[in-house]
Amino acid sequence: MIIVQQKPLEKIFAMTEIFQNFLIVGCDGCAAIVQAGGEKQAEILKTLLEMHRRLGGRNGSKIKAVSILRQCDRQIAASSLHPLIEDYDALISLACGVGVQTLADLYPNKIIIPANDTMFIGMHDTKEGKFYEMCRACGDCILFETGGICPITRCAKSLLNGPCGGQAEGKCEVGGWKNECAWVLIYNRLKERNKLDLFTQFRIPRDYRISEHPRELGGEMLAEEKEGIKKEEVISGGMKREAYSELMKQISEGKFVFTGELEPVKTTNLHEVLEGAKILKGHVVAINITDNPTSFGYMNALVPSYMIQRKVGVEAVYQMTTRDRNRLALLSDVLAAGALGIKNILVLTGDHTTVGDTPESKPVFDLDSATFTYMMRKVIDEGVDLKGNKIEDPPKFNIGIAAAPNADPLEAELLKIERKVKLGVDFIQTQCVYSVEQARRFSDAAAYLKTPILFGVAPFKSMAMMKWMIKFVPGIKVPEDVEQRLRRAKEKSKEAFREENVEIFGELLREIRKTTNAAGIHMMAVGYEWIVPKIIERSGIA
Repeated sequence: MIIVQQKPLEKIFAMTEIFQNFLIVGCDGCAAIVQAGGEKQAEILKTLLEMHRRLGGRNGSKIKAVSILRQCDRQIAASSLHPLIEDYDALISLACGVGVQTLADLYPNKIIIPANDTMFIGMHDTKEGKFYEMCRACGDCILFETGGICPITRCAKSLLNGPCGGQAEGKCEVGGWKNECAWVLIYNRLKERNKLDLFTQFRIPRDYRISEHPRELGGEMLAEEKEGIKKEEVISGGMKREAYSELMKQISEGKFVFTGELEPVKTTNLHEVLEGAKILKGHVVAINITDNPTSFGYMNALVPSYMIQRKVGVEAVYQMTTRDRNRLALLSDVLAAGALGIKNILVLTGDHTTVGDTPESKPVFDLDSATFTYMMRKVIDEGVDLKGNKIEDPPKFNIGIAAAPNADPLEAELLKIERKVKLGVDFIQTQCVYSVEQARRFSDAAAYLKTPILFGVAPFKSMAMMKWMIKFVPGIKVPEDVEQRLRRAKEKSKEAFREENVEIFGELLREIRKTTNAAGIHMMAVGYEWIVPKIIERSGIA
């Protein structure tokens, strides 16, 4: 049994405000049984909407109420509604989230407005057919904002502000590129309807009290509790922020900067990390320390971030993913980073746990990179946590985000970045680019964001690394001439392969500097840091 609860009338009025004619569709299945969506409720809602419009001086709306046997059944929905559908701009569904999505899928050119929140789903005992999960009964339905496609169930990370960087050509990396990326589906659906303003809308962190387990429904208690949960006003970023770190000071001064990257591995020994930092020192202004990259369980990035600053004297960019921590743990680590003198944090969502070395572990994703950015701005600018609790001596950081310059569709990626830029970020570091055309295309497209971009460049340690990245890393595209040059060099000798790397990527750095608006380069040469100084020297960039 599926339990639904009607949304507050003022919210239904707001969602229907721009439409003139709409069809109210009740459901005689589960929604009717709980008296939230049958024929009677459809007629009551019709009367209330008509009264609301008359009181507002809006006459002439065509509103009709019908009820069908089951909205979740495509055949029943199609046969019942097909004769009526063309006369209306939008449909108001009184079904559960599955019914709303069935109508949205059946009539992709119509706006489907959910009038109910799906609270939870009971057992349905059947051994026939195949079922796809389409609603998690989260109790806070946002299908109006997402084109009738639920990101909570259909996104592997349940992101509210997607897409993440783990999609390529509209496919999700989770499950081996077989499943559609939910947020690309949402983007396509909203673009078709000319509703991309809904795509860019920022959704604040979820309040899990609505859907905590075990759940009970009784009387007015749940409704009262839900009404008490208020969504905050989100103030757009874009204000001029202080440069707290050396990295941001140099960017603000117009210097073309270089950053590096180091990877703490499955060890308690930081010798290699510190040695790598010593090699990069003097060539980069800051060094990223990765946070369980590709979901491999490594040393917490905070410790090596602190150690390279203290023992080597190179500034750190502390990477933090939302994959492994809820908002409590994220805040704890942010405060610890402030106490240890960290000045840069790169906010990331993180790869899904299923692609790492512990695929059976439970992913967290309490926040996504957008809501984490929102939390960081509250910490830095207001000195409070997400709930507004005061922080004594709040830390000061410069915040970076990641970008996928080869994302397809690119517009969806840009709109996602724009959402975070409005919240307030200081710099962008991209995934790898391997041609100046890739960098120039992204630089031109993202110029309107007016946010410093550091293009990611990752020279190849071996041919095997190149093949692995092309096959497994989302969006990686290596030009054929680069592949051929490296292959021919490898056939000669290891030394020739290394020298060709230096030549190819030295040229790439020089061209990016010369032909784009890049603020710098993020050099990712984990495990062979020695090549970074050679490439920078070959580029001729002072």
